[in-house]
Amino acid sequence: MLYALCLHLLLQTLEDRIPGIYISGTARSSPVLAYADDITVLVTRPEDFDTIRQAVHTYEKATGAQLNTRKSKALSIANWATPATALGIDFQDQIMILGVKFACTLGSSMKANWDSVDRAIRAQARVTYARQLSLAKRPQNVQLYLLSKIWYITQTLPSLTIHIQQLTSVCSWYIWQGTPFKAPEGTGWVGPAGHRGQMLDTTSQPYLENG
Repeated sequence: MLYALCLHLLLQTLEDRIPGIYISGTARSSPVLAYADDITVLVTRPEDFDTIRQAVHTYEKATGAQLNTRKSKALSIANWATPATALGIDFQDQIMILGVKFACTLGSSMKANWDSVDRAIRAQARVTYARQLSLAKRPQNVQLYLLSKIWYITQTLPSLTIHIQQLTSVCSWYIWQGTPFKAPEGTGWVGPAGHRGQMLDTTSQPYLENG
């Protein structure tokens, strides 16, 4: 509790002295994100690092705590060209903030996160594939367990079309237990046990094991 109270003063100082970010004419967003003892500061000017250094120095003198620069990371976004920070923290190609991977561009951030989600869902599908579940239970398992991994990341970053296609294929393979569909000359498809409907063809098990 005492640590949290002291940390609040540091956060408030940074909040007051750093401009924050304005996106598309919207209201100013907070420049500081904090969870437990992890603090993320968003800066738009090189001089903001001096402001952070002064605030951290004051906090260190007051509390006896010390910034661990070896565990701290900085990320340069878009055209930021400053090679290092006034705090002695090196720039990285990718950092993790509250469980989300951020890279130098939106596209690379999207790919890094959705590649990770895709791998996790494939791994979970392989683990639970052999369970003796009915056709009615398998879609429920997809919703409750497999796709639960995407709900958090979708609140932060949009997905690429290729990832939606891959997830669709994995879920279809899981629900139908890898049984391929044969599309008749008419509309729709015929699945196992004569089930009819409309869905993309499922993929084979080797596809699930790749990538």
